[in-house]
Amino acid sequence: MDKYKKACRDELEQLVAREANLNAALLCSVDGLPVAYAASVDIEADAIAAMCSSMLSLGDALAIQGGDDEECIQVVTQSRGHTVALIHAGTDMLLALMGSSELKLGMLLGHARKEVEIIIDLMSKSEQEKQQIEESKPTTQKQPALLEELVKRVMQEAQNR
Repeated sequence: MDKYKKACRDELEQLVAREANLNAALLCSVDGLPVAYAASVDIEADAIAAMCSSMLSLGDALAIQGGDDEECIQVVTQSRGHTVALIHAGTDMLLALMGSSELKLGMLLGHARKEVEIIIDLMSKSEQEKQQIEESKPTTQKQPALLEELVKRVMQEAQNR
């Protein structure tokens, strides 16, 4: 597991452990692939990630149809026993927090906003580390990728003729 995913999972585990009425926290890509999660109950991360992605996409579409220029800030669903809050975590991720009905909505949204800040910071640090590693590679290590790209382009042009 890469360092970023582990850091996110650790952060979500700490959040779920701190808040007794928070049952699960899930970080997933906007296309519905789970990245990290923590839960005090049994959850199906793949299914929940897909549903959360769809729900937040619907919220975004509703915001645009309503005349907003940007995506929705959050989507909240409540049933008799549970509350779920979905919020964008940067441009490529979303965070879902699932709590029991005893968890106050304001508290849930407060947790979501704080976690999003932490996750965005973790993503930023991860990207910086990747960029530093790439920049520190000798140019001889970078050239094969360029050579492969050149060969692919030449092959494509030859096929098009």
